[in-house]
Amino acid sequence: MRTVARVLLVLMTALLPTASLALEGRDYPPGMEYSSVWACHGQEKFNWYCEEEARPLPQSKVADKLIPSEKSREEMAVEELEKIRKDLDAKRALAVVHPTPDNIKAYMAAQKVEIDRASFFADVWRRVLWQNAELNYELKNPMNNSAIKVAARERKVRETQTMTDLAREWGIFFFFRGDCSYCKHMVPTLQWITRQYDMTILPISLDGATIEGLPPSVKDNGLSAQLGVEAVPLFVLGNVKTHKMVILGSGVLSLEDFVERIYVLTQTTPGDL
Repeated sequence: MRTVARVLLVLMTALLPTASLALEGRDYPPGMEYSSVWACHGQEKFNWYCEEEARPLPQSKVADKLIPSEKSREEMAVEELEKIRKDLDAKRALAVVHPTPDNIKAYMAAQKVEIDRASFFADVWRRVLWQNAELNYELKNPMNNSAIKVAARERKVRETQTMTDLAREWGIFFFFRGDCSYCKHMVPTLQWITRQYDMTILPISLDGATIEGLPPSVKDNGLSAQLGVEAVPLFVLGNVKTHKMVILGSGVLSLEDFVERIYVLTQTTPGDL
């Protein structure tokens, strides 16, 4: 008997949530509810539904069911902005399709309202920007001409120092082919990098050819395949101690290109500049 009682108890526990959900799903009149699925015990009704008299809901529950949730200020602003946009588009379309003086005048008037609104927005924007330094993008990336000169001068110093420091342990692998005219064109720039920053250049020939004006080239030993070299000239920054390699790029590069890329790829992370 105890076992049967336990089974019945478990069954009742399992059925209660389902029965409650079934009651909640009925189409009761607004403001009315039924007491319990067990209220008409003894009547043969599907899922225990019965003809019990409905009783009024508490006023708080009535309010929850009948009064829609209040919209946020952002939601109302989105709706208002969409309404303004649609109204302006409608007036513009009417003026284009039926360009009568009245239609064009109505569109111009509506457009003037939006121009005034945008002007007011821009004025408030700059006032907020002036008074909140944490929002001022120009502190990190100046737009003023005199500030740009200062930032450029400071960055030039950092780039030069980076090149000098890296030259102690890093060199540039120069992948080339003997029939590549652009490769030969890069020789003066690579010579200048060696003279200016004392950085070693190591030419790597993909076809066994040599190139004049640079240190003796070595034949490719499979490094190009490892790096996925598909075009020449290609330049790779390599560390002689850690064997770390950083691809700088391919094609004809200027001295400024080399300096900037080496600085950006070794001293900064995405988003810093």
